[in-house]
Amino acid sequence: MSDFIKDKFNPFNSSRLFGLTDYLSNFINLYNKNKLPKVILLTGEKGIGKFTMSFHLLNYIFSQKTKSLYDLDNFKINSENFYYKKILSNVFENFIYINNGDQKKVSIEDIRKIKITLSSAPLTNIPRFTIIDDVERLNLNAANALLKIIEEPSDINYFILINNKKNSIIETLKSRSIETKIFLDKNRQELILNNLVKLHNLESNSIFKFKKYATPGMLISFAEIFNKLEISKETSFYEKTSILLDEFKKNKNDIFLECIKFLIDINSSKELEKNQSNIINVCNDKNNLIEIINQYRNFNLNKNTVLEYFKVHPDYVR
Repeated sequence: MSDFIKDKFNPFNSSRLFGLTDYLSNFINLYNKNKLPKVILLTGEKGIGKFTMSFHLLNYIFSQKTKSLYDLDNFKINSENFYYKKILSNVFENFIYINNGDQKKVSIEDIRKIKITLSSAPLTNIPRFTIIDDVERLNLNAANALLKIIEEPSDINYFILINNKKNSIIETLKSRSIETKIFLDKNRQELILNNLVKLHNLESNSIFKFKKYATPGMLISFAEIFNKLEISKETSFYEKTSILLDEFKKNKNDIFLECIKFLIDINSSKELEKNQSNIINVCNDKNNLIEIINQYRNFNLNKNTVLEYFKVHPDYVR
């Protein structure tokens, strides 16, 4: 994650949970009844709060039998909790977090290291959780190595696999998990976004009116990117794309390409509002534009190749 967006909105700093409180309550209920699945698969769009909700579940569990309990009335992590502080300091052996994101892909060796860690008994008598984010992007070898670990359940080890639906998850891995599909309706999406904007004292940004085109977490990230890169609403689409393509090359973070796709969604929808009879052409153009962005990422295309491609497409991307 690039320097200018990694700290302020890092889910580890999300001490409040909004919108997904019913999901959290259900998992807490299962835990209290000793029925929490050993391997949980959370599936849903990136940026809807799957990791944040998981992190709150773990903090609820870890805070049990301590003086600084999780605040279940307000769905808030107690910042004074001993285990919460250890997690933030990255020194808590009962919490393992693996991010299979853009900058570092998880290898089979990484999974083997997890197995070694889990083979030793922890010092504390509390459950141990391993969270793997972007689990659907594991390569086949890493996924099969993970499969062998989760097929050997133990009393204390739990896994939370976060599926952001970037790729198709390996079926054998999915079949060994208990899947919960996380979905935000319009009201919950607005609730989460409004609370995040208020919580972080974000300035009113025109990007927030496009709620239906992205999840709350992604909208917040896009707004921060535009702010840090000094991209205004007056900046042309073509220029925005050029800037964001450069940032992707520099940071190797998909968020910049997702931002371009977000802008394509908005502009293609505006085109449809102007002329509903042109729906086939607009949809084809949109799909072609998104495909060239994917090719830029997957095949390391030259930026000028993408921009030249845009020049022969609809007016809104020139």
